[in-house]
Amino acid sequence: MRIVIDTNVLISAIFWAGKPKQLLNKVRRGEVTFLTSEDLLSEFKEVLMRKDKPFKLSSEEAERVVTEMRGIAQIIHPNSQVIVCKDERDNKVLECAIDGGAEHVISGDLHLLGLKSFKGVKVISVMDFLR
Repeated sequence: MRIVIDTNVLISAIFWAGKPKQLLNKVRRGEVTFLTSEDLLSEFKEVLMRKDKPFKLSSEEAERVVTEMRGIAQIIHPNSQVIVCKDERDNKVLECAIDGGAEHVISGDLHLLGLKSFKGVKVISVMDFLR
């Protein structure tokens, strides 16, 4: 199964126990294929370093986490241009999913979840995916 994991879910998986960490462990065990793109990894790194977030990682610490994610993911180089969501970052998630042949986008973002499906890719919560 091929999935794109949205940044909000990755952040939760890295810093807290719970369902997102269970999902990331499935990736680490090779039970699902985690797809991402350089754009999504850049957003992830930026969020890890933001001063208004509780993590506030240094650039070096954030790069180590991104390197770990890069090591367990398949990097997609999207060619699609999607303009469905107001937030450009949400569109980048969908572009990665479409061009990577993902079956699911796993997100906690209400705008993405509201789509339910886009071009054959189901957009679901971590909880729904793990069921």
